[in-house]
Amino acid sequence: MRPLYTLLVLLLTNHAWSQATWEQMTNAPAAGRYWAAATGNSTHGYAGAGRLQFSGTNNTVADMYAYDAAADSWSAIPDYPAGVREGMDGFTIGERIFFAFGSPFIQFTRTVYEYLPATNTWTQHPDVPGIGFAYSHGFVIGDTYYIGPENGTNNVYAFNGTTNTWSMVAPFPGEDRRAQCAFAANGKGDIGMGAGVFGGVYGDWWEYDPTADAWTAVADIFPLADQASATAVGNVGFVYNTGGSGGGGRQLFRYDAVADTWIQDAQLPTDRIANGSCFSIGDHGYLVFGQKTMSGGNISSNELWRFTPGTTGIADEQAWQGVQVFGDNAGSVQVNITDDQYGTFRLELMDMHGRSIASHSINGAGRVVLGDALAAGIYLLRLQQNGAVRTRKVIVGR
Repeated sequence: MRPLYTLLVLLLTNHAWSQATWEQMTNAPAAGRYWAAATGNSTHGYAGAGRLQFSGTNNTVADMYAYDAAADSWSAIPDYPAGVREGMDGFTIGERIFFAFGSPFIQFTRTVYEYLPATNTWTQHPDVPGIGFAYSHGFVIGDTYYIGPENGTNNVYAFNGTTNTWSMVAPFPGEDRRAQCAFAANGKGDIGMGAGVFGGVYGDWWEYDPTADAWTAVADIFPLADQASATAVGNVGFVYNTGGSGGGGRQLFRYDAVADTWIQDAQLPTDRIANGSCFSIGDHGYLVFGQKTMSGGNISSNELWRFTPGTTGIADEQAWQGVQVFGDNAGSVQVNITDDQYGTFRLELMDMHGRSIASHSINGAGRVVLGDALAAGIYLLRLQQNGAVRTRKVIVGR
């Protein structure tokens, strides 16, 4: 009897994006600075504090500003109440705006304040346990903010925005560091990059699962950097400024969580801006402040740049019209290449944990069978050709 073939449904993910687009928005009405802090909710961004210049005294400031995305306009809000800070972290729980930690001069601090837009005031929350943080960035999952690793211990602390209390979670498994980037997407948090406490620059990334209270190593990024910043737009994480090579430190990378890979996106269309601050509002990411590389040195910037993520490309859909995917009643996956113009494909079938089940290469038109007696469920099919990678979720149902 001939085997029964059923068409697999291709779901959710086509990883060919058009590139992001950059647009300069209204500059912040403040002196240029770097090592500032920023965060955003659904309508506004909030940014400020930081360091005005590298050398000299009295260069760390406490002034803060609100950005109205709809009006593309800024307004001053009260200064950060704990005093001057550089290397603070900003974070948003729901629509609530928080700023925390930072350094007035070299040392770490533990303070946490919430800005209340309705009353244009600040309110203090419990200090983080431990020695405090500076030049560190955390992420928010649900109603909880996570910050770490703590210098010398790799402790990670969790602030519950509902109860306004702190607790500890699984320690960070990577090397101790500062100036790391962080974002949250798809219910998980990611921390990576930065500089070692005793030297060295990192490109490793680690993902935290709050349900399992566990960390997993994910794809490294290159070039390495300790002057980068990150944010998530929707459920996609973005990192801006990954070092001096290639795009001269102007690179925007996005993280493909399904394929576990970093994809270079559109470059910032101006001079490199290092040590800036990223945040998101709705469907846009923003870069504000930082050190702008100009002829003759670094100039503290007050510029605001907005990037709009790209979308799945129609051209990519057309490019894969000659690829058909089927499942049979024996639990294997059949891939038919119906047009020999495509050249060589490498096909890899993986489970949802990214573990390889089977792989095969095919040149031109033909048929490949992957897997054997697969259980019903969701799998990942990765197609590689001429350096391009497409990863799609597929359902096997028997």
